[in-house]
Amino acid sequence: MRKNKGRLTYYLEVIDKKYHFVKKISSYSKEFTDGKTKRTKRTLSELVFNESEVEAIDFTTNGLRPVDKNILLTMVKEYKESDA
Repeated sequence: MRKNKGRLTYYLEVIDKKYHFVKKISSYSKEFTDGKTKRTKRTLSELVFNESEVEAIDFTTNGLRPVDKNILLTMVKEYKESDA
């Protein structure tokens, strides 16, 4: 599952009842695009967790922000509804 919010892209997949959450940002910097002017996506954060561990995640470190918690919870809810 993927959600776009401006320059940010969030990915969520479930493998063996573990959630894999990735947060990426579009970057135009030549440092990250090998000197080219094209844009690329850089990974800001990557998490693997169980559903019961969501509340224990610190959304102020590792490239995460407090608003990412709402997006993550929404994506988990949508995944459960589509899986049911």
